[in-house]
Amino acid sequence: MKPKNYVDVSRHRSVVWLKHYDAISCLSLSEDGSFLYSASWDKTFKVWRVSDSKCLESINAHDDAVNCLVAGFDGLVLTGSADGTVKVWRRELQGKGTKHFFSQTLLKQECAISALAVNPEATFVYSGSSDGLVNYWEIEKSLSHGGVLKGHKLAVLCLATAGNLVFSGSADMGICVWKSTPEGEHTCLSMLTGHTGPVKCLAVEKDHETASAEQCWTLYSGSLDKSVKVWKVADQSPTLVHEEQQHDAMPASSSASSFSSRGRSASAKYHTNDDTYIKKLA
Repeated sequence: MKPKNYVDVSRHRSVVWLKHYDAISCLSLSEDGSFLYSASWDKTFKVWRVSDSKCLESINAHDDAVNCLVAGFDGLVLTGSADGTVKVWRRELQGKGTKHFFSQTLLKQECAISALAVNPEATFVYSGSSDGLVNYWEIEKSLSHGGVLKGHKLAVLCLATAGNLVFSGSADMGICVWKSTPEGEHTCLSMLTGHTGPVKCLAVEKDHETASAEQCWTLYSGSLDKSVKVWKVADQSPTLVHEEQQHDAMPASSSASSFSSRGRSASAKYHTNDDTYIKKLA
């Protein structure tokens, strides 16, 4: 290349790069709604001030694409990446503003991290990965590793939490419903089946219509089969060896084989599926 074809560009290391140069994979708001976090396949996450849409920081977070990010408890931000790590970042006051610092790596493995979630009480952090496993950590125990939930045959693509329940959607087309206890134990109450493609996204809200002493939830699941399904989920289920249900709206058989996990050991248990498939939205 001839010298005249060079372009002399001055470098300003203090300048924040405002634009992601690859796909944005997820968004999350801080607990007080003051900051918006955007994570990207460009291996970074950025911090935006909501009040004026200003980009405050651009952080080189991982060695590969950042697939998921959650914020919203105790000034912490968690990121999960295709490089197989889950990292913790802490927001701290610095001068007149705030700055994010790397705190620790919770998980380092070969398989990509595909989903992250924190339960509403901010007592557990969950990560789903391409090996079909869900790892969890106990926040009140300084983010110590609590165990591994084994319920899927293929990659975990999404996670959602409500009350003491955790939902994991997978490329195996199923949704595991996990129940946690204050002691940190987790049991799979049921496996929701009915989708004919990978379950890509989940949303859940409290069911205010059910007149029952037990807590009930409405779960929405979106799939690559182009459908959205609606489920009624109860957080209590009596023990039963096996049950299959057929619904008028669409057949949805339930395999009750599941696992209970505490630490790194898991024992097989069986539960009835009291969760009801309601309807198909799309």
